Amino acid sequence: MSEPDVSNSGVMGSDWLDKVKDVWQSTVDAAAYRGQKAKETSDELAPYVDQLLDSLPYLKTVVIPVGCTLTATILAWAVMPRLLRRFHKYATQGSAVLLLGSLPEEQVPYEKSFWSALEDPVRYLITFISFTQIGTMIAPTTIASQYIGPAWRGALILSFVWFLHRWKTNVFARALAAQSVVGLDREKLLALDKLSSVGLFVLGLMALAEACGVAVQSILTVGGIGGVATAFASRDILGNVLSGLSMQFSKPFSLGDTIKAGSIEGQVVEMGLTTTSLLNAEKFPVIVPNSLFSSQVIVNKSRAQWHAMATKIPLQSDNLDKIPQISDDIKNMLRSNSKIFLGKEAPYCFLSRVERSYAELTIGCNLKHMSKDELYSTEQDILLQSVRIIKQHGSTLGSTFSM
Repeated sequence: MSEPDVSNSGVMGSDWLDKVKDVWQSTVDAAAYRGQKAKETSDELAPYVDQLLDSLPYLKTVVIPVGCTLTATILAWAVMPRLLRRFHKYATQGSAVLLLGSLPEEQVPYEKSFWSALEDPVRYLITFISFTQIGTMIAPTTIASQYIGPAWRGALILSFVWFLHRWKTNVFARALAAQSVVGLDREKLLALDKLSSVGLFVLGLMALAEACGVAVQSILTVGGIGGVATAFASRDILGNVLSGLSMQFSKPFSLGDTIKAGSIEGQVVEMGLTTTSLLNAEKFPVIVPNSLFSSQVIVNKSRAQWHAMATKIPLQSDNLDKIPQISDDIKNMLRSNSKIFLGKEAPYCFLSRVERSYAELTIGCNLKHMSKDELYSTEQDILLQSVRIIKQHGSTLGSTFSM
């Protein structure tokens, strides 16, 4: 086989580089030539344009500015949405198509994208600025010229806060729509969504006040002195609010859970910012301040994987020799029950007490999580089966009262 001609390939590479340089140089020269021609043409037309504007001052002061502002408004409403959709399409598909040669599996719809959040705020901002500018040109007054600047700054701040709120809402909506976000994570996202909305509202209000010339810092400084006294007077309310916000993120319990905090026990039916509503065993509503949960140990019975059951059955003491067989049969019965949780601790049954007139058999197991009615029915069934096994061995139940 013949070896490749290295010298020829090197010559061809240098030829390609020279051609690329020639093409680039010709492009630069053509662009420079066109720019020079355009400058010469504009210099030639400039005197005629100035003469026309001087002869028609109304055209210079009203028609052209109004026409430009109206054109900008029309472009903002008709053209800008299409451009934003193209930007969104390129952002979601362009890189994937170029790099992978195929579309991504999951695409963010335009209505939930960054560009959609930007569309309405920018559109209304341009419209507001255009019409206020037209108003000042048609009816120029001292008041209009004095307040046009703060009005534009306020509109810019409101549009920016509006954009942030829309974008934040879209981000949380996509996060909540994800299949991996369930249960407590969903509730935390909802709480964070509400808290961020309040924060945006407060920041936007302060920025708007600053744009309108209100000294927010001075108000906060003066208000801070009175705020200390107000905080002492309303410390209980503030404590409830802070405890409510803390529970929104830590989530020691959720709606529908049965909890116990100190002497209070019931099912959670409502979680507010300052109070939590429960239904007790008698189905009476109980309103609990949120600050109570920050100082109490909370037992959430609904999140338990199992429920412990322990009971004692008295037997007559004249049948002690039958206890080992009875104990084994009861443990086998418990192991075969489908409603007993065997993951942590095995069921047990043993002789725990012997008196002159009776003996005591202790039975214990862990029951799976179930409703209250089903739990009571299961405990009753276990007791009845245990008594049946005791009687099958010829033993009889005893009494804890001595005669």
